Amino acid sequence: MNPRHRRALIPGLLVVLLVVVLVTALAREARADEPSVEQVSTVTDARLRESSALVLSKRDPSLAYTVNDSGNEPVVFTIEVASGDVVGSTRLVGFDVVDVEALAIDRTGKLWVADIGDNDAVRATVALYALDEPVLGTKQVKPTRYRVRYADGNTDAEALLADPAGGMSIVSKGLLGGQLYRLPERLDPKTVNVAEPIADAQIPALVTDGDFLPDGASVVLRTYLGIHVLDATTWEETWSSPIPEGGQSESLAAEPNGISVLVGSEGLPSPIRRVTLPEDQRAAMLAPASGVIDLD
Repeated sequence: MNPRHRRALIPGLLVVLLVVVLVTALAREARADEPSVEQVSTVTDARLRESSALVLSKRDPSLAYTVNDSGNEPVVFTIEVASGDVVGSTRLVGFDVVDVEALAIDRTGKLWVADIGDNDAVRATVALYALDEPVLGTKQVKPTRYRVRYADGNTDAEALLADPAGGMSIVSKGLLGGQLYRLPERLDPKTVNVAEPIADAQIPALVTDGDFLPDGASVVLRTYLGIHVLDATTWEETWSSPIPEGGQSESLAAEPNGISVLVGSEGLPSPIRRVTLPEDQRAAMLAPASGVIDLD
């Protein structure tokens, strides 16, 4: 979220956040299955002052992609996870973006850049951009653009979910709870695609990112206060926990082992931390030991 909009939201958020903090604190006292959190690396590159998304490369899981949000150039940065160093940058050309807030990689290996931020709920359509994984190097790419509107009206969102079995969803960012929107199975670049709300999905408040675990059975969502695991069939929450703050909580990426997720933050320096999920919340079917998927 851009700092200008964040300042405007602060008065309204304070009461909500205080209530959530109180409830979370009470729940934490009774929980025995809090996750372990370890710092992996720190991003210090001056070009990433407003990192707002994170997704691990499927070609090389030692690398991850991130983007800055509104007010910044449309550039996807490649990060070496172990060091936090930027090892690639890919500029999107041919389109103007408004507020890029999320990234996802689908089962075919396409990287999706989600221009879905809408703090004031004034955008009649948002946009998704698809391109091949850039991995290393400096380049320019003209992606394929898919325009999207929500069936129930304009909304702000910061999370794009790519199901390993196929299909994608958007998760909105609501003060008291979000909404899950299913995208059409086949997106059409020539028309406006309609995202349909999914009733009864238990989406927490203030979702800033999310990802499927590799077996597709569960989704992990990031909020300003912690992480939440949802059953991907019923969309009911199965577990949640606060995690120690490491800056403004903005991004999350599931690791291919199905056991842990990486979380990142906005601002510099920006720590990348590994959160290990409780055993009963991990992926049931783990990825191959190498974690590398051959997409050629």
